[in-house]
Amino acid sequence: MADAIDKAVRAQGGAVVKPHQVKAMILAARRAYMEQAKAGLVDDGVGFDAWRRATLHDVVGPSAPDSFRAVTQRDYAAVIGYFQELAGDRRAEARRPDTMRSDDEQARALWSLGLVEGETADAFGGREGARRYADALFAKIHKTNRFAATARQVWAVIFTLRKRARKRAETPATPRRSKTALGARGAAGVHLPLPGASKRFPAFSRGL
Repeated sequence: MADAIDKAVRAQGGAVVKPHQVKAMILAARRAYMEQAKAGLVDDGVGFDAWRRATLHDVVGPSAPDSFRAVTQRDYAAVIGYFQELAGDRRAEARRPDTMRSDDEQARALWSLGLVEGETADAFGGREGARRYADALFAKIHKTNRFAATARQVWAVIFTLRKRARKRAETPATPRRSKTALGARGAAGVHLPLPGASKRFPAFSRGL
């Protein structure tokens, strides 16, 4: 399961950003560029596009894309956080890029868990039942709750939840016995005639 969990985290983090995230990065980068230029920290003749590409490279590394549209979800939080830091946002400055990446992975994992809880709801008596079951898995397996769990722990619960849901779907429900209906043979000894004379039932041989 460990390999599957790692693949899930990588696959989700490898998806490219959405349009609203591209817009957020552009706005954050423009504010950062203006603040840096005002402070005299932008070299003469360096325009916004060249500056933000260089800054993107500082955050992501040699594999940094030329366009914000190609930034992955894994790098999004760190990229926008760095631009916010350069724009003077002290809250962003207090957060390290590695921590931001970790928080972003956990948020995406929780989003996926919410989807899976909806998908498996029927197996647990409804969405709330699936959520309670997932919370029980967090407590039992990881000794934590969903909001304090790491992305890997959330994905471990997702896989377990799916597995348990499939198992429940494959196992036919045991019919509940009615207190009044005893079934075809449930009334044996009640409506059947008394056994005939035998060594095991000598009383019946005497007609008792």
